[in-house]
Amino acid sequence: MKIMKTKRSWGLLLGFIFAAIAMSGAMAQGHGHDRGNGHTKRGQGKQEYSHSGKSSLANRVYHITGADSVQKIKMKPVLDKATKRLEALRTSYRKQQKRVMDSLSVQLKPVLKEDQLKKLNDWHDRNKESSN
Repeated sequence: MKIMKTKRSWGLLLGFIFAAIAMSGAMAQGHGHDRGNGHTKRGQGKQEYSHSGKSSLANRVYHITGADSVQKIKMKPVLDKATKRLEALRTSYRKQQKRVMDSLSVQLKPVLKEDQLKKLNDWHDRNKESSN
């Protein structure tokens, strides 16, 4: 019986983490809504998810689960590790995205006129700034 509860707890926790990843991914792309929780930044008419608060995932999980203080202490190491892993994924994604966009510019250079290439590069630079 205890094993089933542990598996269910881990499954529930992983579900929350995946939901948080999906939610933060959508918000980072500007599809999120400001719900007054302080996790969005406004800039140039766009909303994006702020990754500055390292405890934002933890706070979200604590809030969703209604964890008491003892549970929070027990959950903290797991949530800290998940937060670090998510940040590593975001960093890796940003590096891969930069490589793809740089490659795109190089490949389109022979096709585009100079002003078109400048527009593409300007757009890329604006998007790069908003994702940081």
